[in-house]
Amino acid sequence: MLASNNVRVRIAALLLTIAVTPAWGQYMTQTLTLEPGWNAVYLAVQPVQNRCDEVFADVPVSSVWSWVRRFEPTQFVRNPSELVPRMPDWLVYFPAGHPQAFLTDLYALHGGRSYLIDYAGEAPTTLTLVGKAVVRPIQWVPNSFNLVGFNLAAGANPSFQAFFEGDPALAGGKVFKTSPAGRSVAVTNPAGETLRQGEAYWVYCKGESTFGGPLTLGLDDRKGLNFGERLDERQLRFYNRSNREKTVTVRLAASERPADKALAASLPEFGGAVALSFKRLVAWQPLEGPLTFTLAPGAKRGLQLSVRRGDMPPPATPGAVYESLLRVEDSDGGLYYVPVTATRAATPAGLWVGTVTINAVSEASNPEDSVTPRPTGSEFRFRLILHVDESGQNAHLLSEVTLLQVQPVLEEDPDHPGTFIETQPGRYVLVTDDALIPEFSGAAARGDDIVGRRISAPNFAFDLPLPQLPMSGSIESVLEGVATMGYDHPLNPFVHRFHPDHNNLDERYNTMLEEGKESFSFSRDIRLEFSAEDPEQLGVPAWGYDLIGGTYRETISGVHQKDIHVQGRFRLNKVVDVPVLNDGR
Repeated sequence: MLASNNVRVRIAALLLTIAVTPAWGQYMTQTLTLEPGWNAVYLAVQPVQNRCDEVFADVPVSSVWSWVRRFEPTQFVRNPSELVPRMPDWLVYFPAGHPQAFLTDLYALHGGRSYLIDYAGEAPTTLTLVGKAVVRPIQWVPNSFNLVGFNLAAGANPSFQAFFEGDPALAGGKVFKTSPAGRSVAVTNPAGETLRQGEAYWVYCKGESTFGGPLTLGLDDRKGLNFGERLDERQLRFYNRSNREKTVTVRLAASERPADKALAASLPEFGGAVALSFKRLVAWQPLEGPLTFTLAPGAKRGLQLSVRRGDMPPPATPGAVYESLLRVEDSDGGLYYVPVTATRAATPAGLWVGTVTINAVSEASNPEDSVTPRPTGSEFRFRLILHVDESGQNAHLLSEVTLLQVQPVLEEDPDHPGTFIETQPGRYVLVTDDALIPEFSGAAARGDDIVGRRISAPNFAFDLPLPQLPMSGSIESVLEGVATMGYDHPLNPFVHRFHPDHNNLDERYNTMLEEGKESFSFSRDIRLEFSAEDPEQLGVPAWGYDLIGGTYRETISGVHQKDIHVQGRFRLNKVVDVPVLNDGR
């Protein structure tokens, strides 16, 4: 039945005081102050410990109710004091020892939902919920009352009229509050009465609606901005559902760890805060301070965000999760906390492929300075292939490599004959020894065939048993290696198989000539100097993690009486995370 309008609503202000503050990472602490009697609450977090027996272990409650109506309209608001177990639209929790505990069918609480709590204490008490921030869209039942709550900042207190005026399905509709006495109290003065953070209401929806507040957020994943280990970009969308211009402020919240050691131990290992960049026009900028923009009434806007893993310290424990909260607040008191998570590899192990751009060469014929590289009239580019092992310290420059794979191992499921389960996952392998290629499967489609994918760097021809040159130093600073090429190597630029003056054979084509007669051995001292900042200053967020580079230097000895010095820049992209070559053989 509808609650009478003569019930005084002054106690509604004391119904629920709630503070939502960032705790650590993507998690938050939601503090509810429950008044004796009935409380209608909205959970802004998904509790880590969400079983009702755990949540209310130290809080004397008579019952907790969850409205589960999702399809059929509800035309009348029922007073909480009149609720009875096994009603078709409700789930209920009774604590252990309660005479009706055997009727419990509500076992856990969920973030983004509203509950009616009958608190049995004689004085206000505090209930603290630790959990993940939630941005859950409201699933409105059309032409029905709905028990809902909204994301609001503490002390914002917008009027019901201003809050709902931008949505035709809700503007001017009926709204009811819940009193501690267990009565549903109508909001009779929408322009003067206000919503409160964390409080739930019965709101009538006329027709269809997707309203989540005057400022509505759109996410591709309702769990938040999850970048994982490989995803680089995510988009956050904003929609001004109100009739007035809004100023929106976006900022990253600080990360902390919980004081409860047992609770902290039950959570994934914490790696640190997530570093984000946002795209302004076509350029990326770090999200280090508050980002503020305005939205006209009815306007929509997207915010492209990218993770900067290179600015996040390597994890102390493999698999550690980096966590933050993105705080989104509008000028009318709307407040969202969006979970942000990412992971990153502990080392730069894997295959890196990119390009060297030569733009300076020394002048060997310059009597005054034959050492300093001087700008060239045009640039010269060639491919660069680098492999880094699992330690992140041992690197090889490659002239060619083939990407193949090991097929997953499938075995018949003993519990389900005729079906197969994967007992060993497939994996990629990197092969520089061509003799091993037949042992593996292809990794790329070519017509109807699956073939290996070969990557070559024709500018390098290492005179070694395998086409890989060990490099000394570190990928975090400088890598250096010396490649030599014998005078009789078929790829030596002095050698030409069909030219009698450059084939290293005598006039009868019988005897191999000694070095210096027709060709010469030479060496290439290759030096890669890695830069912490992008030398091209493109502001790409992947720099330092999936994209690295810096200054390329090379000294060529043997092709001229004087050494030739070349200089340029290089950029490398991470292609695949395979830490060994030739499957570790």
